[in-house]
Amino acid sequence: MLLAVALPFAVQVIPLFILLIAVAVVALRIKQGGGCWRRPSLASAMPWMALFYGLHVLGMAWSSNTAFGAFDLEIKAALLLFPVLLWLLPSNTGLDVPRTWRVFALANAAVVLICLVTAIWHFGQEWVLREHGELPEGAPWTNHFFESRFSLFLHPSYMAMYLCIALATLHFGGTEKPVHRNLGSVVTALLVLGVILCNSKMGWLTLAVVIGMAILGTWKDLASRRRLLITSGVGLALFVVLFMAFPTVSGKITQASNATGAIDPASDQSSALRRMAWDAATDLFSEQPLTGVGTGDIKDALIEVYHVKGYVHPEAKRMNAHSQFLQSAAALGIPGLLTVFAMILLPLLHAVYNRDRQGFAFWLIIMLNWSVESMAEVQAGVLFVAFFAWLLELHRQI
Repeated sequence: MLLAVALPFAVQVIPLFILLIAVAVVALRIKQGGGCWRRPSLASAMPWMALFYGLHVLGMAWSSNTAFGAFDLEIKAALLLFPVLLWLLPSNTGLDVPRTWRVFALANAAVVLICLVTAIWHFGQEWVLREHGELPEGAPWTNHFFESRFSLFLHPSYMAMYLCIALATLHFGGTEKPVHRNLGSVVTALLVLGVILCNSKMGWLTLAVVIGMAILGTWKDLASRRRLLITSGVGLALFVVLFMAFPTVSGKITQASNATGAIDPASDQSSALRRMAWDAATDLFSEQPLTGVGTGDIKDALIEVYHVKGYVHPEAKRMNAHSQFLQSAAALGIPGLLTVFAMILLPLLHAVYNRDRQGFAFWLIIMLNWSVESMAEVQAGVLFVAFFAWLLELHRQI
């Protein structure tokens, strides 16, 4: 439960909570030594997460930068730890998985509220200072409401993904017991507002997908459908107003449009930088498709390609591939690419087969976001996926 709260608030303390979970699971196994051992299905993410981690260990064999490789293995350790914890946890142990999802959704709404209040406070402070001539005219101070200035606890792309999954949790049965109608409407509104203000293109796309699925799923429930249509209508109107009024928002769409042409090596726009990173990772994969460049050498290899191609800003920022699929392909070759696909697509298809809307929404959102971010390269991505994949499998086995 504490981990579900800490994820959107304080990713730095999450390893401590994971340690507590591990200690509790081991204690339960010792106490109930005769209990049955859980066997994760091949259709779940658990065995593929462990295999993915094992491939990274194997990839150290042809890596020269062992320091970065060791750091990468440390970041990804949760991908091995949670499958082990699932196996160790006695099968007769009951966990309130829906309650954990519910707490996660409410925690994300609280995060948006805190970020919004903070942005309003900073905006008000600058307003007063400028009225008294104590601040010069400079960058638009409305930027407090967007991107990293708004998202106080996480990278905006990660916050947007968390909020979309929290929204899916509320509307696709993850909480089982429905949140009180009025509270649910407020939480939904906060989550939608938060995604919009994160100013993440993939966040906007994911939000549209989640809301569309939610409306279709509640079509026969007139009251729920009406609330969702009103919320989505207000959210769309707000987005249009922000798009027309603030270059910070409209610039995102302009950047994406401009990035569809030839790559400009000198560009510092986010969409163009992603294309450069994808281009470099694709080159590395095509050069070593069977083994990749190795767990420890992927960062150095990408930077070298950036340098050769004159990609100034990706080189200066030491960017990763900004796509987990390309990152894994460049680092570990075809085995890495196939494993990361299996880790996401098999549970996604299993959810479709079993009409599990919560599981389907979760893995669809992960797949969309992993296509434009290397989320398994940072703790905020690894811990999130590993923990909730563990919860989904536990809930399936209840």
